[in-house]
Parts: sequence; C-alpha cells; structure tokens
Amino acid sequence: MWGCSFAPFIGWGGGIGILAGLLLLALLVWLAVRAFTPKRSGSHSADRSDSMEILKTRLAKGEISLAEFDTLKKAL
Repeated sequence: MWGCSFAPFIGWGGGIGILAGLLLLALLVWLAVRAFTPKRSGSHSADRSDSMEILKTRLAKGEISLAEFDTLKKAL
C-alpha cells in the first residue's frame, strides 16, 4: 500500500494537466505541418485572369490571330 497511488497525474494538475499536454502536442503538430507544407500563392481565379491578360496582350501585339485568341480563351 505504501507505493500505491490512484492519481498518477496529480503532479501535472490532474485532468487539466493532461488537457494542457494534449493541447501543447496539438499545437506542435500544427506548427510542424504549417512549416513543411508549400504555400499557395493565390486563388485559381487570379491565375485565370492573369492568363486572360497575357492573351489580350498577345492579341494586341499581333502575335496571335483572333481565331487563335478565341480558341485559347475557350480553353481557359
């Protein structure tokens, strides 16, 4: 009976200590995931509008015909 303890987490504050430890672990995992995942530079619609601007510029410079412009515009 002398070495028997029914509250092994008393030193950590009981249930609050366990909860705090789990929250700390979750925070560390979240930070690690954020650090190692690639960053997204923007939305997909921004890429489409940039592509349209390039197409309009190429049409204005005469690099592509109107038919090519329409075909490429439909592809976007």
